[in-house]
Amino acid sequence: MSHRTRQSLEPVIVAGLLAAMAALLTIGLFSDGLAGDEVMYIAAGHRHLLARDYAINTEQPPLAKMLAALPLAALGLREPPRTGDPWQWAFRFVQTENDPTRVIPWARAPTVVVTLLLAALLWRWTRAAYGVAAGLLALALAAFHPSLLAHGHLVTTDVPGALAMTFASWTYWRWSQGPDARRGVLAAAAFAVAVATRLTAWVLLPAFAALEAWSILTAPALLRRARLRSLAVLMALAATLVPLVIWATYGFRYAPFPGESVAWPPAEELGWAGRVIALGLQLHILPEAYLEGARFVAQHNLVGHATYLLGRIDPVVGPRYYYAVAFAVKNTLGFLAASALALASLARAPRSRRTPPGVVAHALLPAALTFMAAAAGRIQIGERYILAVYPYLILVAAGTLARLAADRRGRLAVAAILTLHILPALWQTPRGHIPYFNAIAGGTDGGHRLLADSNLDWGQDLPRLAGWMRDHHVDEVQLAYHGPDDPTRFGIRHKDLPGIHHYRPEAPDTPFTGVVVVSPNLLLNVFGLGAEDLYAELRHRPPDDRAGVFFVYTMRR
Repeated sequence: MSHRTRQSLEPVIVAGLLAAMAALLTIGLFSDGLAGDEVMYIAAGHRHLLARDYAINTEQPPLAKMLAALPLAALGLREPPRTGDPWQWAFRFVQTENDPTRVIPWARAPTVVVTLLLAALLWRWTRAAYGVAAGLLALALAAFHPSLLAHGHLVTTDVPGALAMTFASWTYWRWSQGPDARRGVLAAAAFAVAVATRLTAWVLLPAFAALEAWSILTAPALLRRARLRSLAVLMALAATLVPLVIWATYGFRYAPFPGESVAWPPAEELGWAGRVIALGLQLHILPEAYLEGARFVAQHNLVGHATYLLGRIDPVVGPRYYYAVAFAVKNTLGFLAASALALASLARAPRSRRTPPGVVAHALLPAALTFMAAAAGRIQIGERYILAVYPYLILVAAGTLARLAADRRGRLAVAAILTLHILPALWQTPRGHIPYFNAIAGGTDGGHRLLADSNLDWGQDLPRLAGWMRDHHVDEVQLAYHGPDDPTRFGIRHKDLPGIHHYRPEAPDTPFTGVVVVSPNLLLNVFGLGAEDLYAELRHRPPDDRAGVFFVYTMRR
């Protein structure tokens, strides 16, 4: 295909790929039940937006949550009194005080738009860096990436954070190509929005610093002084806009809510991070809720979290290679091949210390720092923590594939890679993309042997359980459920075995009789329900069936 032909077809292909991604995201929006933190983010976002109350759910900044609440503002929703357990309050807001069939789709819709914007941004950036073919390849990789499809319709901060980081990196790359005041304002504002969306975005600060140091050191002596002046202007803009945007996100109010305080004194064991947070609290540098979120994340990373990896549970922290395993089994074989080719081509590329950083460095350095920050921490509970790495890899991989497609043999290889990337994503659609695992892991049905939690079972599959019950003419089950949703809204007649949920359970008279359905996280004892391993006897026998991610056992009465 000639360059002119590609250009003439480009708008059609771009529209087609975005439409395909929108369709897959919309299917997930309606076919997945509530997942993980969604119930809290929906309720908290509504509270943030309409009541300007930031005292609830301070773990992440409110920007992405308020974006999800924008469509809800027109629905006239009722809020229960904000008392007691915040998770129970959130559950009542979504499930009992309002109609969840209205609330959930409208709250998820902005995330779908955000995900499409991320794909469009990757097309534009890759096209500018490598040309038309590379831009289209980047869009194809993004449109059928299982993890972007899995989380691109959920009310979380994962995809909004990835978009904000990618957009900040793109604006900084454009500024670095030709520093001027207009581009400087956009780059500083984009970075400010990124750190007001997700705390992970702070890894961009050392990444940009390293890239700029490299640019200055490799610049000709006559241009170095001008580059330093431009950098000084950019730093001044960032120093002004970052706190301004964060304060604006919190309504220019230090207290999270009038008369309330949420900040805990930073623990001494947090070291320099604790001292910085304490200084911020003392001087009111940033809103209290934002600083409390930073303290919570630092404390969480220090204390750790129960981790399930390769069939083993660690109550504090898993191995440092957790995210390497997650990357290897949660991506399509086509995407793994494209990433491997990209890294191999970089290893073979000639090196020069006098060359300023190109687009590859602008992509891989933030990706590497994001991945290393996740691996070094003690919150190893889901591949979504490295979701922001994927846009950067797509950018680099697409450029490599475009170069590979320069000859006939290379085009065949690219076609094979795209086939191994697109077909698994389409095949997975009926089962939902959250539990996707590639052939290395034995597919979705084998994923529980390697990973759990939000990699597999995030509470999202109650609709598929309801469908399984209809198809198999099962009237009632004994259900061990882990998640934020309510089985009754899907017509699931059930008695409740011990689980982790927010609705009021109704225990069976005789446990483990009839049809028994168990969430993988509970079956694997990921979170340890008390001292007793309640589901050990089931774990050591093969299931009779699978209903979505659920394990189904037919027990004799």
